[in-house]
Amino acid sequence: MRALLIALIVAVQLLLGWCYWNDAKDCCGDTAKTSKVTEISKKAAPAAAAVATTAAAVVKKVSEPLLFNWSDGKAITDDTWPNRKKSILDGLNKDQKLEITGLYRSDEKNNSQFENLGIARANETRKLFSELSDDRVILLGKLVNDKVDQKDLFASASFANRTVNKSIKETANGTQIYFPFNSTNKLNDSTVEKYLDDVATRVKSSGERVRLTGHTDALGSDASNMTLGQWRADVVQNYLMKRGVPASKIIAQSKGESKPIATNSTEAGRAKNRRTELQIIK
Repeated sequence: MRALLIALIVAVQLLLGWCYWNDAKDCCGDTAKTSKVTEISKKAAPAAAAVATTAAAVVKKVSEPLLFNWSDGKAITDDTWPNRKKSILDGLNKDQKLEITGLYRSDEKNNSQFENLGIARANETRKLFSELSDDRVILLGKLVNDKVDQKDLFASASFANRTVNKSIKETANGTQIYFPFNSTNKLNDSTVEKYLDDVATRVKSSGERVRLTGHTDALGSDASNMTLGQWRADVVQNYLMKRGVPASKIIAQSKGESKPIATNSTEAGRAKNRRTELQIIK
């Protein structure tokens, strides 16, 4: 695509040169013919400028280190990709996972073996990070509505660092902070505290707000679980306030046992339900 545009610019420039030479060779000393050549050049110049501007815009538009073709999951990289990859890996902490999200449009054809073209693109992008083991990578597909003017090369992958361990699960929609059975009054987890330190630093400088929602498993009565959920939200709120986040910037509420994210029939499922969900509100 870029080579074609450059060739087009060169062709226009050669055409202008030929027009000038063809008319000028017969007009030596002829003011009228010289004026004609000047007129031709002036008329052709805007066309050449338009082609150059369009070409530059298109080249700029696709000048990303990682691109995809329309309805295709194969990743295409250029010579700037190694630097982009290095910056991604350098920003990944040892307790974080790399979340790769492949983007796709509803009118693209999915000829891959995956559920959607986004997952296919995320999977192909993941192959570029052979340094990372599978347990340090999260693959997602996302349907987007943005229009693509040129259906040849465009960026369709995004990256995010997510903290995921036994105490925290960070996603694009918020963070789940897990609690041991029947615990409410303290965090007692250095990983959680470090994460909340980062949250506090961010919201104090950005002016954003934090929503905290406490959840429980299904053991116990509805009323006691509503209270337990509120305590879990409050303990996170108190930690953030001690780190300088104003109380007016924090919303703390409880959903009790009403919003499980896993089965309450097993201990593993109940452990996932004992959580405080943290969302940063713009």
